[in-house]
Amino acid sequence: MLQVQEMEVSRLRPWEDNPRLNDGAVDAVARSIESFGFNVPILCDQSGVIIAGHTRWKAAQKMGLNTIPVIVLEITETQRRAFAIADNKTTEIADWDFPKLQEILKELGKEEVDLPSLGYSRAELEALLIPQEDFDWAAFDLKTDRATEARIVLFPVKISFEMKQALGEAVAQYAKEHGLRGKNVPIVAGKVFAHLLGFSS
Repeated sequence: MLQVQEMEVSRLRPWEDNPRLNDGAVDAVARSIESFGFNVPILCDQSGVIIAGHTRWKAAQKMGLNTIPVIVLEITETQRRAFAIADNKTTEIADWDFPKLQEILKELGKEEVDLPSLGYSRAELEALLIPQEDFDWAAFDLKTDRATEARIVLFPVKISFEMKQALGEAVAQYAKEHGLRGKNVPIVAGKVFAHLLGFSS
């Protein structure tokens, strides 16, 4: 049976070749730990190298925690690397039932749960919880009229989470094909939409 033990944060070491980019999730994980506690132990090998839980470890450092729950696995280096990849990849396979998710989020909101502590950004929560028809187009048109000299406006668009990765890949591919590396991402996204709709961009 796996044993959970309290270990000093400083005794753990990250996997130096970890291909998972997790810095952007540290703040969200820290908020989750603050709200619900450190309830998911970190997995490490017998040398203290983290197998699963790099983001939680970084969040613990940011929060100034001295000890955190850890499970130590006796594992070879090959097994450690393979398991670390599998642990990250398998979390991407499952999908959301978005109507059910929306209902649960609404219920939790009524119960005064801090929804951003669940890991969603403000923009994601808005996309999930505010119907498209509630958007104030009159205010948007007024703002647009006042910004004509800028020649660029921010146009509100909602997409499903299932489309998020595909759209990101399309934006990146379009930018690469048209030499737009390093350009402002919203501008590139606008060009992609215009291209897909058959407009000159």
